[in-house]
Amino acid sequence: MLGQLAGSDPAKLLAEVARTGSTGLVIDVSRLLADHVLHRHEELSPVAMIRVLPRAATDPALGRHPDDVVERLVTRRYTVPGGHDLFGRELRPIDRGALRAVCQEIQDSPARDIAVVASGSPAQPRHEREVADALQAAMPDARISVAYEFGGQGLAAREATVVLNAALSGAGGRILDACERGARGTPFQIARGDGGWVSPSRFRTLPVLGIGAADALQLQGAASLAGAEDCRVLLDRVPEPMVGDVRNGLAAVRPQTVAELGTVLVVPTAALTRAGASRASDIALVKAERPADELTCVGAAVSRPMAWLDEIAFIESTAELEGIRRDAHARATAIATANGATPGSADVVEMSTVAVPYSPSGTVRVRVRVAGVAEEPGA
Repeated sequence: MLGQLAGSDPAKLLAEVARTGSTGLVIDVSRLLADHVLHRHEELSPVAMIRVLPRAATDPALGRHPDDVVERLVTRRYTVPGGHDLFGRELRPIDRGALRAVCQEIQDSPARDIAVVASGSPAQPRHEREVADALQAAMPDARISVAYEFGGQGLAAREATVVLNAALSGAGGRILDACERGARGTPFQIARGDGGWVSPSRFRTLPVLGIGAADALQLQGAASLAGAEDCRVLLDRVPEPMVGDVRNGLAAVRPQTVAELGTVLVVPTAALTRAGASRASDIALVKAERPADELTCVGAAVSRPMAWLDEIAFIESTAELEGIRRDAHARATAIATANGATPGSADVVEMSTVAVPYSPSGTVRVRVRVAGVAEEPGA
């Protein structure tokens, strides 16, 4: 049986839950993560931000991130000339002299959590990898977050994701350490923003994946209590009710603005809309009448190990498109398996390949979402 837990301070409750004999836990730490970002800034890691672009911004307003919640996490920004366009074509060779100078400057500073984002990295991550390798060689103790690990589109959204990940590295590790102590050997996973879960080791490296998990879990919890695999869930929220869809028992998600943080991320979270603005639907409406924490716990109990990829690819034929889809499926399956899915159980629950508008022929955006069956603890 899979145990579950959600709350603003899960580490304090884990010891009690562990004593119930649960053989596994799914822990929602999304409120803790959001609270650190919004109210406990002093507990976050100072972030050095490196942009790899053809040239640095000349206007100070363009040199900062448009969202204050992200900008205030950055202690110093650097630009390394380089980068690619949306289609993976090199805009400028990487300036290795500038890269060495930036590495030296960061090495002489106290910052050891570094965020790296390069233009065009969803299609060609080579420059991001070179910057990360140079930083790691200069500072073996540095924790480096690179945007290509998350995929997605939009420089601002990718930068927000990688900055939040770097800022939460220290706090996420401390939360995980407290959970390990409280669990007392009971296996556990961390809830993801898409309603699935991520392994503790992967969460330690990618804590941003835990942001927004409660919304998706509540949708799945309400659907489960109603016995509905496909439904639209009405959540009682302040200042107004919100609705979100559940398909095949999984919350509908997309990369979007995370409401509690007010910034767009490339990692997917539950797609909620105002009840009054919701369009008519051909699926049943379920009203969530249980308390939010109870819905989160139920949603955690029925959640599954998942993976999400969002990438740009280039094709010249239908056969090549099928190869791209198979490759994305295989890589997403490997991630879901690493997150605790039973080998061979992961299936595609969502896949799309759409032509990118105003781009060369054959440019497609590939999204794949994979979910598996939880591996039995001790198996």
